Formats: sequence, structure tokens, C-alpha cells
Amino acid sequence: MSMRSGTRSSTQSEELRRLLERGPFADALRVAIADRGLSLSRLRDRLDRCGTGLSVATLSSWQSGRRRPERPESLRALRRLEAVLGVPENALRGLLEPARARGRRTLTERLPATAEVWGATRPEAAEVLAPFAGCADNGALRRLSVHDRVVVGPDGRAGEQHSRLVLRAEEDGADRLLTVMDWGDGPGSPAAVSRVWNCRVGRVAGHPRSGLVATELLFERPLCRGETVLVEYACVRPRGLFPEGGVVGGDRSSRYFRGPVRECVLEVCFHPAALPARCRQLTTRIGEVAPKAVRDLELNASGRVHAIGLDFGPGKFGISWQMAEPGGSVESRPVAAVMSGAARQNCEYSSRSDG
Repeated sequence: MSMRSGTRSSTQSEELRRLLERGPFADALRVAIADRGLSLSRLRDRLDRCGTGLSVATLSSWQSGRRRPERPESLRALRRLEAVLGVPENALRGLLEPARARGRRTLTERLPATAEVWGATRPEAAEVLAPFAGCADNGALRRLSVHDRVVVGPDGRAGEQHSRLVLRAEEDGADRLLTVMDWGDGPGSPAAVSRVWNCRVGRVAGHPRSGLVATELLFERPLCRGETVLVEYACVRPRGLFPEGGVVGGDRSSRYFRGPVRECVLEVCFHPAALPARCRQLTTRIGEVAPKAVRDLELNASGRVHAIGLDFGPGKFGISWQMAEPGGSVESRPVAAVMSGAARQNCEYSSRSDG
């Protein structure tokens, strides 16, 4: 690969190697183009000379994440683009997730049931959701935007969750949203919604042995097809369920999506006394056990991290964090050791599903 001289080039090259291993695709493409020192116009000209026609607008949309190559001709063009940029064959294409189905999903193409989405990890979800059979939104609502803000306490665990959702009715009469909450603390840890905006709490059903709670959020009135609604709710984790006197090993927060969402944002705000040694974005598709996409996140000056998913779903989108262990740092240990350590500790987590 032809590189520009200087510290800036060296830094970008290291960043590119990291992105080609972990993604996401848009960031890797953007840095690869910058490393090559080409403007989008010059890159287009080089591709034209190779017999591959890609417009500047297409290249711009790919590197910004607004679009991604999916059609066969786009994937063939991406192969030539890899050669022009001097990155290994399949390095960029390997970062692409499976192509999304084109066209608007109809109501007859049923989304996975909420119990099915949760079933792989929490089989008791079916029992919790039984009272809502036939009354949940069942695909009548489209998630346009979901923003979750999680506040981590001095114990290193998620303590509060604030959610803001923009929804669109896909049929007349949609009048409720079903949420499923799980702090993962086991028996005696109900995660009931405590504060709501633009809606009211309806029925609530819990599972005493697991702490799983389903809550019905009722809109102010039934919606007409194509109408949108903005709802917000919050939940506080029950206290006194875990030992005091020190930061725990780690935690995570994630949300299940039964269908595609245009934009999902997850923000985690850490207490000054519990800043993590490592934060990671986790992306898991329906039916997968382990996360398929894992990306390290950097804490900002305010002690916060965030992750954004565009046109994501169905699947689970989340962030995990790990605290430094006494006498050592998580960053000094191999990634595999960190993940296996978290599994052994059976770190609690909070997960949500819109139903």
C-alpha cells in the first residue's frame, strides 16, 4: 500500500489495520481512502480507468454509512475498489453484514415473536408474555428511532435506563407498546417502568424466579396508519441485590429488536468512581449465541461512550464494560481472556425488547 509520510500516515495505518479486523465497514473504507491520499473524485477516476463505474455520491454514501454495497454489481465494484485502495482481498467485503431484504415488510410477513427473540437466553419469557397474547403490537408499530441512555453507578453496574422511542403505526388502531425488562439480578429484582411520557402504564407481568418483567405502555389514543408517536420511559434498578464495598467486575446493557430500526443509539454514562477499563459494542443477530460484531469503544472526557446502529435488526444491540481487577488492568489481558472471564463471572445485564 502506498502511504503518505509522517506521523499522521502512521497513525492512520494503525487505525486502518484495526478497522479491517473489527469494522465497521464505513469507518474502514473512509480510513482506507484517507490512507491512500485520494479524493473521492480521483478515486472515481481510477475506478473508471479500471472499467468500474462508481459515482462520487455512491462512494460518499458508503464511507458515511448512509448506504452499503448490496447488489451484485456493487459487490463486484467493491472488489475492484479494494485493489485500488491496496487493502487485502475481501478485507472490506468481509466487514459487510448479510444483505437486508429489500422492499417494505408487510404485516403478513410476521416478525419474530417477542418470546422467540428472548427464548434463546430467557425461556421464561414465554410465561411472562402469556397475559399479553393477542394484545401486543405484533408488528403494528415500526421503530424509527430508539435512544437508550444508561447511567452506571459507583458500583460499576447499570443503575438507571432512560429510553426515547419514535414509532410509526403500520395499520390503524395501534395503541400500545410492549416492553420487556431484565436487569439480570434474579429473583426479587423487578424492573418495572417507573416514569413515562406521552403514554401511561397498563398491565404489568413479572416472573418471580428470574426478575423478568413485561410492561404495557398505552398511548393517549389509537393511531391511524402512518401516524407517528414519541414515547419516553425510565426504569431504576432495584438496590441492595448485590454486595457493597467495591466496584464489581463489569456489566452490560443491550436491547433486542424484532424488526429493523432506522436508528438505534445506546449511550452509557459512567460514575466518576467507576470508570471502566474497557467498553465494547456488541451486535448479535437473531439465532446467534455469541456476538458477531465486536468493537472497542473509547471513553470521552465526560465518562461516556455511545454506539449507533443504522438500519439495524432484527437482533440485539448493546455495550458491555469491564472494570480493572485489583492489581491489574483489563487492557493488559488478551481479549479472549476478558470475554471468558466475563462469562465465568456470569455478569448481570439489562436487556430490553420493544415486543
